Amino acid sequence: MNRGMYCRHYQPLSAKDIETIHKASMLVLEKTGFKIDNKKALCLFAENGAQVDFEKKIVKAKEEWIMQKLKKAPARIVLYGRDERQSMVVETDRTFAGTGGMALNIYDLENGERRPTTLEDGANIAKLVDTLENLDWYTLPIYPNDVPKKDVDLNRFYAGIKNTSKHVMGGIYGDPGDLIRLVHDISGGKDKFREKPFISVICSTISPLQLESRYVDYIFDLVEAGIPIATPPAPIAGATSPVTLAGTLVQINAEAICGILLCQLIKEGAPVLYSVVPTTADMKTMGFLFGAVENGIMNAACAQLASYYNLPMYSTGGVTESKVFDVQNGYEKCLGNLLPALAGAQLIHNAAGQIDSSMAVAYEQYVLDDEILGAVKRVIRGVEVTPDTLATEVIISTGPGGNFLSNSHTVKYLRSELFLPRVAVRANYSVWHSGGRKNALDKAREIVKDVLKNHQPLPLPEGMEKELRQSYPALRI
Repeated sequence: MNRGMYCRHYQPLSAKDIETIHKASMLVLEKTGFKIDNKKALCLFAENGAQVDFEKKIVKAKEEWIMQKLKKAPARIVLYGRDERQSMVVETDRTFAGTGGMALNIYDLENGERRPTTLEDGANIAKLVDTLENLDWYTLPIYPNDVPKKDVDLNRFYAGIKNTSKHVMGGIYGDPGDLIRLVHDISGGKDKFREKPFISVICSTISPLQLESRYVDYIFDLVEAGIPIATPPAPIAGATSPVTLAGTLVQINAEAICGILLCQLIKEGAPVLYSVVPTTADMKTMGFLFGAVENGIMNAACAQLASYYNLPMYSTGGVTESKVFDVQNGYEKCLGNLLPALAGAQLIHNAAGQIDSSMAVAYEQYVLDDEILGAVKRVIRGVEVTPDTLATEVIISTGPGGNFLSNSHTVKYLRSELFLPRVAVRANYSVWHSGGRKNALDKAREIVKDVLKNHQPLPLPEGMEKELRQSYPALRI
């Protein structure tokens, strides 16, 4: 199993700051509360001791009650892959990186033109991600424009499950009943799925401080089916939350807690993630910003809050407002992934593939971002100081004017100690020029084409595809 990488090097909040934000969030939940437009959920909160205004559909609760319920949530969740070696043990201060988004557009691999996404793109991206070593799980990144809405959930998840053995996560648009039956069938029954759930589902909350009725119904069904849940709010600082980072952190913390409370009231111990997608508004245009550096700071701060509550976390990184493969693309993605990773954020979704504020994806971008993530993971791994890595005897034996290149110590560590990129241009000018003047984007495109042509993901059990197509005629891939 993959236990992630430990890191707490970047701490934007002091211990006092964390306690202050916590207390402010508790005050918001006690005095203002949150709106749940769902009678079943309101009754559940009332039955369990929360203060409920059924007319206004508002739930309020005091800190003591909230903290009692939060302690019922698991501190550690295993998100399984079909290949158990790809499973992730998610707990505080352990970092993983994955895809994400709901892009309606993709940059065509052959002509570079922006076009609507299709189900085939979803399958191809899953196959590509299956080969990228720095991406730990697969969050469904596109909406297939060529599939009727009623069949989208089933087809998106199946395209992902079929084409990668990594854990598959995604949002849903309709009743999850067919999806639940599908994953039970693939597992060999609901009990076997509960033991090792290889999908998880995102049911977003609405900022400020709201849970929408339809998604609350879905959460009931998903929790009862044993499917791990993320309930992320996505407040926009300056628009749907305060413009100050501290103010947005107070609100997003309260909103993240709301989703956890609901899941724990439905079923104590239900696997649910402390989930956040903090964003900002462009104060010049009031446009939405997904790649702003402040988003990275807030994700890092939220990692500290998740640790404060000892809860596994779903966070965000690696998004850009850039529409092309340019300098802005690179630095926004690097900072967006690096800041939460250095703070020990756990499931950093959106970490690869997306451009244009998550409105589009590009095949090449996944490879480029995988390389950025490789460098990020090397940074958070830091410096290992042991008697062997200190190499004192090696230095002494080599002596002044010596050469370490052929030393067995160099051979032992050269692949593990140094980050070895696949697409970065490191050759000198003459070698680069004579080799066709290929840049990182050219190399990334070659890798994508090779994977799509030659990679064979872990197949489903023999005969299962045929059975699934007979049971689910809506499947299109």
